Amino acid sequence: MSSETVARQGAAAPWRARVGELIFVGAILAFSALGVLLSGAIREPVGSSNVLGARVLPYVVTAFMCLTALAAFIATLRGRVGTPEEGEDVDESVGTSWRTVALLVIAFASLMVVIPIAGWPVAVTVLFTGSALALGAKSWWRALLIGAGLGVLTQVLFGILLGLSLPAFGEYLPEVFRG
Repeated sequence: MSSETVARQGAAAPWRARVGELIFVGAILAFSALGVLLSGAIREPVGSSNVLGARVLPYVVTAFMCLTALAAFIATLRGRVGTPEEGEDVDESVGTSWRTVALLVIAFASLMVVIPIAGWPVAVTVLFTGSALALGAKSWWRALLIGAGLGVLTQVLFGILLGLSLPAFGEYLPEVFRG
């Protein structure tokens, strides 16, 4: 570690370096508050024999989010901000690839369309294939096969073994197979 890096870590960061981190902490706090509000809106079945209920895990997760955000807020105000990225694979002269960002957003948004139509495994296949191709996968068929494997695996693990409500087929896919 160079003496410049040690000096930068020991001294308090200038106010300009803190603004971005404070905005991030504010966003995490806002999501925590939203999580608490939405967790309270979860309806539990009347007469449920479940001791903890459906609201417990969301409350625990949002409490940890809030505690983490408050700890980061205090650390940021004290001047303990992260050091800028200095990785060897980072090229600061290259800007953001907005095409890649847009393709990833489309891949994630496709879940809203594909799940009702074709079900969870097909939606995961589309998501993985689209994301892999957007990030530079060389072989589209390999990305498709891996995506299909992940879709079937998550359907079996979560939908069948754990009994969660993942639609194996959408509204329209079973009609296609019936002819």
